[in-house]
Amino acid sequence: MYKSLFSFLSFLAILSSFWGLAMAERLIFIPTRVLLSHNNNVEQVYFTNQSSISRSYIVTTQDIVMTERGITAPVENFAFSSKRFIDHFPHQFTLAPGERQTVRVMSRIGPQTEDGEYHTHLRFLEDVTQRKELNKDKPGQAATIAAPLAYEALIPVILSHGNVSTQVNMANPRIVKTNVPNEYRIDVTMTRQGNGQGTAYVDTTYTDPSGNPIVATPRRTVYIYREIDQRNKDIVFQLPPGTVTGGNITLSLYDSPEDRAPMVNQLTIPLP
Repeated sequence: MYKSLFSFLSFLAILSSFWGLAMAERLIFIPTRVLLSHNNNVEQVYFTNQSSISRSYIVTTQDIVMTERGITAPVENFAFSSKRFIDHFPHQFTLAPGERQTVRVMSRIGPQTEDGEYHTHLRFLEDVTQRKELNKDKPGQAATIAAPLAYEALIPVILSHGNVSTQVNMANPRIVKTNVPNEYRIDVTMTRQGNGQGTAYVDTTYTDPSGNPIVATPRRTVYIYREIDQRNKDIVFQLPPGTVTGGNITLSLYDSPEDRAPMVNQLTIPLP
C-alpha cells in the first residue's frame, strides 16, 4: 500500500495554523490548511510568486497517510480520503515575479457518506520545463533558470461531514539523555479515538529539586491522522546551563489551543 516516503524538495506545509503563512523558497501561500464542511464548501488559497523569475505550477491532489511512527507517506487511495469529494481550479497557472493567483477548492459530499473527517492534500509542483521559455527575456537570471530544483508544496485539505467527535490522550512516556549537553528526548505515545483527526497540544515543564518550574519547550501541536489510533512523538528539549541535576519533567496535554482549555491528562517522570 505504501510507496517510498516523500522526499520533499522544499517542505511539507502541514499541520500549521489555519491563517498562518508558509514559504516554499520564493512561493508564498495562505492559508496553509484548507478546512471544508457542509456549511463551508468553498475555500480559496492565495499564492504569490516572490521569485525574480516567472514560474509555472501544476496543481493536483495527493493522498498522504500517517504511520504509527508519525511519518507521512503517499498512497494511491485510502478509506478516509477526501480526494473523491473535492475539486479545485485552476489546475495549472503561471506567475510572473510579484504576481498573485487564487486557487478555489470546492467540496461536494453525498448524503450517504459516513460522518467523520476526511483528508487529502493539494500538491503544487513547479513545471521546470517551462522556465526557459517563460524567462527568455531575462538573460541575467540564467543561473536561477537553469537550477534543477523544482519547488513543491503540499497543503492539507480536511473535510468535515456530519457529527465529528475525537478524543486525544497520551501514555508511556520515556526519557533519555542525548549526547548534547543538557539535552533530553522524551518518547511518548499519542492516542486518538473517534471519527476525526486528533490534534493534541503538549506543554513540557521541568521542575527542579527545589520545586521551581521551568518551561522546557514551547507548546507543541501533535496531529494524529484518522487512519491511525496512536503514534509516537519525540519531544527534544535542552535545559539551561547550570541547571541542578534531578527533578521531574511534566507533560501536560490539552485538546484545544485556548489558554483556558481544561487539561486532558498530565504525566510526570523523573529526570535521569
